Amino acid sequence: MLRIVLPFIALLMVMTIAALSRLQAFELPDSARQRHVVFSQGADRLEGTLLLPDGISSPPVVLLVHGDGAQDRWSAGGYLPLVNYLLSQGIAVFSWDKPGVGSSSGNWLAQTMADRADEATRALEKLKALPELQNSPLGFLGFSQAGWVVPRASRQSRADFAVLIGAAINWRSQGFYFMRQRLLSEGVPDGEISKALADETEAFDKQYSRQAVERPCLSHCNRQDFERRNALADAREDIRKMTTPVLLLMGEADRNVDSDESVERWKESLPANTPRCLRQVSGATHGLLRSALFDYQLTSQWPLCKQGAFLMLGQKAYAPGVLPGVADWIHRQRCHVEL
Repeated sequence: MLRIVLPFIALLMVMTIAALSRLQAFELPDSARQRHVVFSQGADRLEGTLLLPDGISSPPVVLLVHGDGAQDRWSAGGYLPLVNYLLSQGIAVFSWDKPGVGSSSGNWLAQTMADRADEATRALEKLKALPELQNSPLGFLGFSQAGWVVPRASRQSRADFAVLIGAAINWRSQGFYFMRQRLLSEGVPDGEISKALADETEAFDKQYSRQAVERPCLSHCNRQDFERRNALADAREDIRKMTTPVLLLMGEADRNVDSDESVERWKESLPANTPRCLRQVSGATHGLLRSALFDYQLTSQWPLCKQGAFLMLGQKAYAPGVLPGVADWIHRQRCHVEL
């Protein structure tokens, strides 16, 4: 009996150690140097954290640009596997709480995409002024809605590089794509989907005229105001002016943004001389997680088993090649061969 039990105990110990090591991906490493950074945009006082890899002088610095929603600096911990990977590769990371979230004042629902770009610009300019970053290349890493933010902010701030994940192009078409994917996942017949999309298109075009979009909020901006004031957002004009080296990664299984359309529009719009790596990642979701495990539109839809899988997998939750590809681009602006 002892011969059977001992190997089992050893295996259990190995599995436990492996699980604990994966959970560490959701904790900020003790070795990282942390600096509290405050900057202003308009009347908003914005607070964030700069993480510097230990023992490296003048590291490249990536500023995280959130997608939609009321997100704090680490997106309720969801960014931390990515953040820890970047730190392990000698890359510093800065992220801040959205206006009105965490320690930041203001109201993120009062922002247009141009406002968000101005905010990201102020953040990068603030970091440029820090003595320890005088010789560091600085750039953005943005998610989803950052597709409207990063192209403009990169130009305004003269960023050294940019990375976009699941980047949207046009607010109107993105909304229809999201709706179609949701209805497909619910098993709605094609005919009903077509009618629902036609009705939604007619309603959208009636509701969001240029005059309606430019109307200010009556009082405290709410979600309806946010959607109205950004309803005509389109990234192509800013992409046409972009000279910052850019990595665009789109998951082939993206249920939120049409990855084919995004890659095609970037290819059409980006100036010919701008360094680029525009890739679709097979087996990847909107956030570039493994689609075989995390094929959902929203993380709020994850059942407990998927939440547990994300915690246990940590960095392994990302599709193969994604994290090395991002790090390669930040360091060398090189397309990673495995993507």
